[in-house]
Amino acid sequence: MNSKLKCDLSKVTPFRIAVLYGLFSMLWILFSDRLLTIIIADQETILNLSILKGAVFVLVTAMLLYWLIQWGYNNLQESEKALIKDRANLERYRLLADEVLDIIIFISPEGQIIDANEAAVKRYGYTREELTNMPMHKLRLPEDQLMVPFFLEHAPKGMQFELKHVCKDGSVFPIDISAKGATINGKPIIVSMIRDIAIRKKIEAEVWLAKERAQVTLESIGDAVITTDVKAKVEYINPVAEALTGWSNSEGVGLPLETVFHIVHEETGEEVESPIIRCLQEGRVVNIADHTALINKDGLAVSIEDSAAPIRDRDDKIIGAVLVFRDVSYKWDHMKELAHQAQHDALTGLPNRLLFNEYLKNALARARRKNGKLAVMFLDLDRFKLINDTMGHNMGDLLLKSVAERLRQTLREGDTVARQGGDEFLILLSEIQDEIEAALVSERILGLFSKPIILEDNEIYISTSIGISLYPNDGSDMEALVKQADTAMYAAKEKGRNNCQFFTQGLNIKANQRLSTENSLRKALVREEFVLHYQPQVDLDNGLIVGLEALIRWDSVELGMVSPAAFIPIAEETGLIIPIGEWVLRTACAQNKHWQEQGFSPLRIAVNISARQFKEPNFVKLVKNILDETKLDPQWLELEITESIAMEKGQTSLEMLSSFKKLGVRISIDDFGTGFSSLNYLSRMPIDTLKIDQTFIRDITTGDNGKEVVTAIIQLAKNLQLKVIAEGVETDNQFSFLKDKLCDEMQGFLFSKAVSSQEAEKMFVHNCR
Repeated sequence: MNSKLKCDLSKVTPFRIAVLYGLFSMLWILFSDRLLTIIIADQETILNLSILKGAVFVLVTAMLLYWLIQWGYNNLQESEKALIKDRANLERYRLLADEVLDIIIFISPEGQIIDANEAAVKRYGYTREELTNMPMHKLRLPEDQLMVPFFLEHAPKGMQFELKHVCKDGSVFPIDISAKGATINGKPIIVSMIRDIAIRKKIEAEVWLAKERAQVTLESIGDAVITTDVKAKVEYINPVAEALTGWSNSEGVGLPLETVFHIVHEETGEEVESPIIRCLQEGRVVNIADHTALINKDGLAVSIEDSAAPIRDRDDKIIGAVLVFRDVSYKWDHMKELAHQAQHDALTGLPNRLLFNEYLKNALARARRKNGKLAVMFLDLDRFKLINDTMGHNMGDLLLKSVAERLRQTLREGDTVARQGGDEFLILLSEIQDEIEAALVSERILGLFSKPIILEDNEIYISTSIGISLYPNDGSDMEALVKQADTAMYAAKEKGRNNCQFFTQGLNIKANQRLSTENSLRKALVREEFVLHYQPQVDLDNGLIVGLEALIRWDSVELGMVSPAAFIPIAEETGLIIPIGEWVLRTACAQNKHWQEQGFSPLRIAVNISARQFKEPNFVKLVKNILDETKLDPQWLELEITESIAMEKGQTSLEMLSSFKKLGVRISIDDFGTGFSSLNYLSRMPIDTLKIDQTFIRDITTGDNGKEVVTAIIQLAKNLQLKVIAEGVETDNQFSFLKDKLCDEMQGFLFSKAVSSQEAEKMFVHNCR
């Protein structure tokens, strides 16, 4: 009722009040006066009553007027309070809307923007006036404008969606809109809360790209990857992991890791704990143990290596783990192959010295525990180098492989044959009763070489020299036993090869003497203890000296005069022959030049060249430098090389000899007839002289075909237009035979032994007469 009254009163206006008041007054006066005249006849009474009637009318109207004025005043006060409140609310709204970072736009039901906050002004680039006087579709892309009616229809009920808005400058940015209906002053409006999501979209794009890259990486890398949740249940399996485990990603997701990733020790078959378990428990990277195998879905074992790492969220809380593993079957196979290569000879497949030492070490340990015996055998093939040089290295390799196979088949089970290197082999007889048993094995090995080895339709005969050392007789450690066997092998070589020798202390003494000789040789170079003696080479026709051979002698302070036969082989083995040979060459050239400067007739001087010297790459340059230093004319120097050296490298030797000829140096083939010369190469070699070995000269008087051989060599030299010298001439019969066969020159004790430079000068004086 109050509300109805309030509603009726709300319709009262000043005009209506005035009209009502006038009508009421006129009716009151008109009817009240007429009523009085009808009721009362007395005019005075009527007058008094009229006065009273007027006073009452004034009083009533005054009270009514007071009530109306009071009501209007109160109503005015309430309106002012409401207005003040509305103004405060509006100011708070303005402050709130303008401070909000998101865009707020008020839209009429017709789609007209009626207000916007400061964020909208800044983002769109329009002024507030421009914004509040434009239709909302101007903020949309052309393709989105057709959706405006749908928006206006459904927005009042509330809706949220994403699209793009256009700024005043034409730039476009993505937004997220939340719209809902509202009323202002009783009028419906649409309030749009708009959020600029450009940064969010950029981050989402970056996250998507990173995720895509991660996905592509996981699917393309060579390693297998499985990710799990915090309970070790599979969340993802990449293609490589699918191939190794046999489980597809769709099959494996959600399964316990142990089902998909079942691992065992590849040697014992015992189950191995998954590294994921410890990784999740301890929160750290965990590597799997070596020699682990994965049992895939089909039950096949695959050797793997892997590691697991925890996955954490932003708060560093573990939310899962990632397992990375790879198939290392090839790696283990490769490692086994490398281990085999490291312990076996590449050519023959036999154990090498490294593995042999391991076997010997274990055999010695067993022998010590059981008080047993063992033997070490050192084998060296006889004259293998000659076969290698004459038939080629390929044939030499085939020969070594054949020998290795024969040795392997001959030994007892439990014994070991290894290749020491080159043409040397080691054999371990791990358990023997006595040295007789070792001797029987060695005899069986020597018997192997009595039969020829057939290689590419070639019959090759070769022998071996064997040295044997025994434990515990000859040593108690590996090094000593191998060393003693090596020493015994050298003794077998010295006894004519193709035999077996046991180690003795006497051999050890000899080996020590050999080492002592080597040390003394080194000192001799420093002390200049070497001297040259010269053996004349005589023309068989006139008996005159036409040349000399320079022969080294060692006048040792400690050992006295040492024969070349005692130290030259050692110098060859140790490489000391290089500096010694250089000294001989320089000294001989300097001496020859000195004799010429003294006025003696020029003579050639012959210098023996060792195989080690001839192989030196700068040997030709060295000879040239020595000739330059000593100022000796090259025609007076003759280099003597053995037949085997000349034939050793075929074309290479020809080229080297040709270089010496260009220098003007003479070339002589020493010990001719003892090697295996190729007549093809011999005819092409730029040589000047053939020197017949003294063994053939000695055979001239023994009837062992010596005359025939010497005659053939002389005739060969004549046919090749070479000079021929016979060395080792000691008897008149030899002299006569050589002269009859037209040998050019001779050298030997029949004329003179090797003498000092002073004695040689005396011969020169006699030679001039």
